[in-house]
Amino acid sequence: MDPSFSPASAHPITLSRSAESQVYMLFAVAMGITVLGVYIGMLAAPMLLTSGVHFVLLIGELALIFTARWWMGTSPLNVFLFALFPLLSGITVTPYILFVLAGYANGASILLNAVGATVFMALAAAVFARTTSFDLSVLGRALLMGLIGLLLLGIAQVFVPALRSTQMELLISAAGIVLFAGFTAYDIQRIQTLARTGAHPMLLALSLYLDIFNLFLSILRFMVALSGERR
Repeated sequence: MDPSFSPASAHPITLSRSAESQVYMLFAVAMGITVLGVYIGMLAAPMLLTSGVHFVLLIGELALIFTARWWMGTSPLNVFLFALFPLLSGITVTPYILFVLAGYANGASILLNAVGATVFMALAAAVFARTTSFDLSVLGRALLMGLIGLLLLGIAQVFVPALRSTQMELLISAAGIVLFAGFTAYDIQRIQTLARTGAHPMLLALSLYLDIFNLFLSILRFMVALSGERR
């Protein structure tokens, strides 16, 4: 429970609840923009698959992530870039979604199951974060190290064929599921303590968005490796 939530501090309670609602509203907006991005990606699929635009957009996404702390405090630039990021995410994830749908006979069911599993796991992480008395902030360093390890494994997969086996795909994607479920719980608890930490609502909304977006990708990747039926 957030220490600022006490009978003697009515104003922090109101501030926290208002800021918390703002974070979740921004997160919901980002998810809606992602759906729009996927729709645009579907319309522009031939260009994305046959040109270098896809990689340019990926670089743009990374640039937005690494500069987020700078542009978050600059209005109205922060509103524009905050909306731009999920739009780019939706567009750039479209080729992978199309690969699953076209490359696997059960691709549509895998995709729907991945969406359902993501919602279930995100809700479970939220319930845990809001009910546990354990301070999840102590896991921050471990989660970060796990993320770095996962990124290094992903890079190694490009150059080491043995790491692209089905068994390794299952192992790496399962690790991603655990990691991003942990990040989701960690960030939801951070959102609860927004009044005490003073973190920017947009930054927390973006963090939660990245948690759940990557959780979805890890679940989808796991399901494809586990039960995908190639055409």
